[in-house]
Amino acid sequence: MGVFSRAKAATSTTSTTEESAPPSSSPPVLPPGSLFGRPPPRPPLRNPGWRERVAEHTGMSFAAGLASGAGYALYTERLDFAPAIAAVAGNVTLVGCSFACAKEATRLVRQKDDWVNSFTGGALVGSACATAWRGRPYSPAGALAFGAVAGGTHFLFDPSNTEWLCKVAGFRSITKPDGEVDWVTPAWFPIRRVSDDELEGNEIEFQMRVAAVLDGRVDAKEAERVRAEYRSRRAREKARRAGKARGEEK
Repeated sequence: MGVFSRAKAATSTTSTTEESAPPSSSPPVLPPGSLFGRPPPRPPLRNPGWRERVAEHTGMSFAAGLASGAGYALYTERLDFAPAIAAVAGNVTLVGCSFACAKEATRLVRQKDDWVNSFTGGALVGSACATAWRGRPYSPAGALAFGAVAGGTHFLFDPSNTEWLCKVAGFRSITKPDGEVDWVTPAWFPIRRVSDDELEGNEIEFQMRVAAVLDGRVDAKEAERVRAEYRSRRAREKARRAGKARGEEK
């Protein structure tokens, strides 16, 4: 009985010792490649609408090729219009389709739509065209020329670059109190467009000149000039009101 009691006590002591033992301080074993954390999975590349854009570019190239072929046939005074038009239209369509495919492939890889895609597509097509028509030594020149034209055209017609290009050209933007942005043309622009503040200032100045004529504080030449400007303004205002009335009647 005593033997069993000692054995029971020993078993209890061993169990208590195991339960009260501190946890191991060694780090857990990590699977290979997870020391710095697993990288998040990359989303699949997407380029929605590429089929429609390639088809649109190809159709426009075919139409341009038909027009160019007809012009070429007329310029060379060829009687066989069909072969000439077919040859030019086929070449232009092939170039346009290749450019569209290269541009969309670059857009797919970069996941961004900007002038770099057009420059890349133009460079690839330009290099191929220069090599086919002039030889391999002209490949870099063709790539640079076609890429510059395609990328520059995309950059100029990109709406996100409109404000920057206008500021470089000298146009000034003025924010109205209602939040609308108004553009003022530079001095070199052939069409003069003034802001609302400048227009109001001109009107105040003209009213002061009219008051000076009425008070007799100007000479006859200046008074006649003010009267002529006043009659011109009244005629323009009358024409504007008449045009507005006709528009409302329609």
